[in-house]
Amino acid sequence: MRQKSTQSERETIMTEEELYIQEKAGTENHFRVPEGYFEQFADRMARQLPADKPKARLVPLRTWFYAAACVAAVVVMGLTFHFQPSVADDVPAVMASVTDNTFMEEAADYAMIDNMEIYACLSDN
Repeated sequence: MRQKSTQSERETIMTEEELYIQEKAGTENHFRVPEGYFEQFADRMARQLPADKPKARLVPLRTWFYAAACVAAVVVMGLTFHFQPSVADDVPAVMASVTDNTFMEEAADYAMIDNMEIYACLSDN
Protein backbone atom coordinates (compact mmCIF):
# COMPACT_ATOMS: atom_id res chain seq x y z
CA MET A 1 0.00 0.00 0.00
CA ARG A 2 1.37 3.38 -0.98
CA GLN A 3 1.87 5.91 1.78
CA LYS A 4 0.85 9.50 1.38
CA SER A 5 3.73 11.89 0.89
CA THR A 6 4.14 14.54 3.51
CA GLN A 7 4.27 18.26 2.91
CA SER A 8 8.05 18.38 3.38
CA GLU A 9 8.58 15.56 0.83
CA ARG A 10 6.47 17.41 -1.72
CA GLU A 11 8.43 20.61 -1.12
CA THR A 12 11.71 18.71 -1.54
CA ILE A 13 10.51 17.20 -4.82
CA MET A 14 9.33 20.61 -5.99
CA THR A 15 12.65 22.16 -5.09
CA GLU A 16 14.55 19.47 -7.00
CA GLU A 17 12.38 20.10 -10.08
CA GLU A 18 12.88 23.84 -9.81
CA LEU A 19 16.63 23.37 -9.52
CA TYR A 20 16.64 21.14 -12.60
CA ILE A 21 14.68 23.75 -14.59
CA GLN A 22 16.98 26.55 -13.43
CA GLU A 23 19.99 24.49 -14.41
CA LYS A 24 18.64 23.86 -17.94
CA ALA A 25 17.04 27.24 -18.66
CA GLY A 26 19.01 29.56 -16.41
CA THR A 27 17.64 32.38 -14.31
CA GLU A 28 17.45 34.93 -17.11
CA ASN A 29 13.99 36.24 -18.05
CA HIS A 30 13.52 35.35 -21.70
CA PHE A 31 10.29 37.31 -22.09
CA ARG A 32 10.84 41.00 -22.80
CA VAL A 33 8.49 43.85 -23.62
CA PRO A 34 9.75 46.74 -25.75
CA GLU A 35 10.53 49.96 -23.89
CA GLY A 36 7.49 52.25 -23.52
CA TYR A 37 5.08 49.62 -24.87
CA PHE A 38 2.44 50.02 -22.19
CA GLU A 39 2.80 53.84 -22.02
CA GLN A 40 1.85 54.09 -25.71
CA PHE A 41 -0.63 51.23 -25.72
CA ALA A 42 -3.75 53.33 -24.99
CA ASP A 43 -2.90 55.86 -27.71
CA ARG A 44 -2.29 53.14 -30.32
CA MET A 45 -5.54 51.39 -29.42
CA ALA A 46 -7.54 54.64 -29.63
CA ARG A 47 -6.12 55.30 -33.12
CA GLN A 48 -7.21 51.85 -34.33
CA LEU A 49 -10.83 52.27 -33.20
CA PRO A 50 -13.29 53.69 -35.74
CA ALA A 51 -14.01 57.40 -35.36
CA ASP A 52 -17.80 57.18 -35.63
CA LYS A 53 -20.23 54.75 -34.10
CA PRO A 54 -21.39 51.93 -36.36
CA LYS A 55 -24.83 52.52 -37.80
CA ALA A 56 -27.66 50.15 -36.98
CA ARG A 57 -28.28 47.81 -39.87
CA LEU A 58 -31.83 47.66 -41.16
CA VAL A 59 -33.28 44.31 -42.09
CA PRO A 60 -34.13 44.44 -45.80
CA LEU A 61 -37.74 44.12 -46.85
CA ARG A 62 -36.82 41.05 -48.86
CA THR A 63 -36.08 39.13 -45.63
CA TRP A 64 -39.55 39.90 -44.29
CA PHE A 65 -41.02 38.78 -47.62
CA TYR A 66 -39.22 35.43 -47.39
CA ALA A 67 -40.39 34.93 -43.82
CA ALA A 68 -43.99 35.70 -44.78
CA ALA A 69 -43.79 33.28 -47.71
CA CYS A 70 -42.56 30.49 -45.42
CA VAL A 71 -45.37 31.10 -42.94
CA ALA A 72 -47.93 31.15 -45.76
CA ALA A 73 -46.59 27.86 -47.14
CA VAL A 74 -46.87 26.19 -43.73
CA VAL A 75 -50.43 27.47 -43.29
CA VAL A 76 -51.47 26.25 -46.75
CA MET A 77 -49.99 22.80 -46.14
CA GLY A 78 -51.68 22.57 -42.75
CA LEU A 79 -55.07 23.53 -44.17
CA THR A 80 -54.63 21.09 -47.06
CA PHE A 81 -53.99 18.17 -44.72
CA HIS A 82 -56.71 19.28 -42.31
CA PHE A 83 -59.49 19.42 -44.91
CA GLN A 84 -58.37 16.37 -46.90
CA PRO A 85 -60.91 13.52 -46.66
CA SER A 86 -59.76 10.72 -44.41
CA VAL A 87 -59.04 7.21 -45.62
CA ALA A 88 -61.80 5.79 -43.40
CA ASP A 89 -64.41 7.45 -45.65
CA ASP A 90 -63.18 5.48 -48.69
CA VAL A 91 -62.92 2.05 -47.02
CA PRO A 92 -66.19 0.60 -48.43
CA ALA A 93 -65.26 1.59 -51.98
CA VAL A 94 -61.75 0.15 -51.64
CA MET A 95 -63.03 -3.09 -50.14
CA ALA A 96 -65.55 -3.47 -52.93
CA SER A 97 -62.86 -3.13 -55.58
CA VAL A 98 -60.52 -5.57 -53.83
CA THR A 99 -63.13 -8.26 -53.35
CA ASP A 100 -64.13 -8.02 -56.98
CA ASN A 101 -62.36 -10.78 -58.93
CA THR A 102 -62.06 -8.67 -62.07
CA PHE A 103 -59.14 -6.79 -60.50
CA MET A 104 -57.18 -10.00 -59.93
CA GLU A 105 -58.03 -11.32 -63.37
CA GLU A 106 -56.87 -8.09 -65.02
CA ALA A 107 -53.64 -8.15 -63.02
CA ALA A 108 -52.96 -11.77 -63.96
CA ASP A 109 -53.68 -11.04 -67.64
CA TYR A 110 -51.37 -8.02 -67.54
CA ALA A 111 -48.56 -10.04 -65.99
CA MET A 112 -49.26 -12.90 -68.43
CA ILE A 113 -49.56 -15.44 -65.63
CA ASP A 114 -51.57 -18.54 -66.39
CA ASN A 115 -53.30 -20.83 -63.88
CA MET A 116 -50.40 -23.28 -63.70
CA GLU A 117 -47.96 -20.57 -62.61
CA ILE A 118 -50.42 -19.32 -59.97
CA TYR A 119 -50.79 -22.88 -58.61
CA ALA A 120 -46.99 -23.28 -58.56
CA CYS A 121 -46.54 -20.04 -56.60
CA LEU A 122 -49.25 -21.00 -54.10
CA SER A 123 -47.86 -24.49 -53.60
CA ASP A 124 -44.31 -23.18 -52.89
CA ASN A 125 -45.56 -21.09 -50.00
